[in-house]
Amino acid sequence: MSAPRATVATAEDWPEVTALRHRVFVAEQGVPAELEHDDADTTAVHAVGRDEAGRVVATGRLLLDAAGPGRAVIGRMAADAAVRGRGHGAAVLAALHRAAAEHGQVEVELHAQATARGFYERAGYRTVGAEYLEVGIAHVTMRRRLDAERAGQV
Repeated sequence: MSAPRATVATAEDWPEVTALRHRVFVAEQGVPAELEHDDADTTAVHAVGRDEAGRVVATGRLLLDAAGPGRAVIGRMAADAAVRGRGHGAAVLAALHRAAAEHGQVEVELHAQATARGFYERAGYRTVGAEYLEVGIAHVTMRRRLDAERAGQV
């Protein structure tokens, strides 16, 4: 089995992306359905990771310049429970980092669920500020520079 890879999503991927996000955020984590989808989805860069059968099993989105000039925001990171810990989320995150660098972003920011802090730290993120609640779930703001991606090393 090869290492998981992720790509920028296309319009054809959208039904699988929304279904996965609904399963993870609404059904599993109890986020209100009306808060899971927003207008930013239409302008965001989305990435998807697929399993061996070609099904979308991980996703995330990138909002360009959303935290100021040159600073993108990554969000809606979700992985199907059956594939967590197998590299699909890391592959999506790397695809979003590459996309951010390709669009001239120098830094990315995200609101990580506190339980996922270690995942993001392993990807080079650092915590900025104190823990807070977002949709009833403990989160921390984290940031990472995109130096390696901008140099084409990743």
